[in-house]
Amino acid sequence: MATKTTKTTTNKLPAKRANKTNEPNLTNILDPRVFNYQVSDALLAQVIHVYRDNTHQNTSKVKTRGELTKTTKKMYKQKGTGNARHGSKMSPTFVGGGVAFGPTGVKPGNLKINRKMRAAALAGILSLYAKDKAIELVTFPEVMKPEVKLVKTLLPKPDTLLVYAKETPALISSVRNLDNVSLIEAAKLNAYLIAGSRFVTLTPSAHEALVARVLPLLKAHKFDKLAK
Repeated sequence: MATKTTKTTTNKLPAKRANKTNEPNLTNILDPRVFNYQVSDALLAQVIHVYRDNTHQNTSKVKTRGELTKTTKKMYKQKGTGNARHGSKMSPTFVGGGVAFGPTGVKPGNLKINRKMRAAALAGILSLYAKDKAIELVTFPEVMKPEVKLVKTLLPKPDTLLVYAKETPALISSVRNLDNVSLIEAAKLNAYLIAGSRFVTLTPSAHEALVARVLPLLKAHKFDKLAK
């Protein structure tokens, strides 16, 4: 599928960075090379379609008329009844008969998309969320044991996708106990997961990991051009 020309701009994108008292007095700048990257709607739609299609297991299965174990006797004689001509009761037109054109339980195979397009789509959707102020950069304190109440006060939005990278296991355990908060490692983040979330919260280490992961692929993307 053809995509339009993509481009990056160098405008700075401020993001709130909360401290232990939840006061956004520290300001950090999202990397504009990743968080201010424009892609076409067609590319985003294509990548999200691939991720969504690959999540389907395709295990649904129905029986055709050839797989049923019923009598093959003709329902009634061909002529003289005034009714339509029918064969066995396994016909899809009858209740209890086979199903025509139903799911077969066989998946043709996963759809594939190259890494450069995945990276461009990830940067594009992150940029859309940053433009809509749906991304927050939050610094969590070093906790040695789960502190659910403390972590809850630091989250800017109650319904968010928290992206982490090098945080302590105690912090991860604290977030797992919160309702409406999803956890994902920066190395596993993709455009489909972001599209299913209202807000995205990044830790500083996750921000660095995303830039290190996505930026080299964006530079290699053939549609990449710096905006003048």
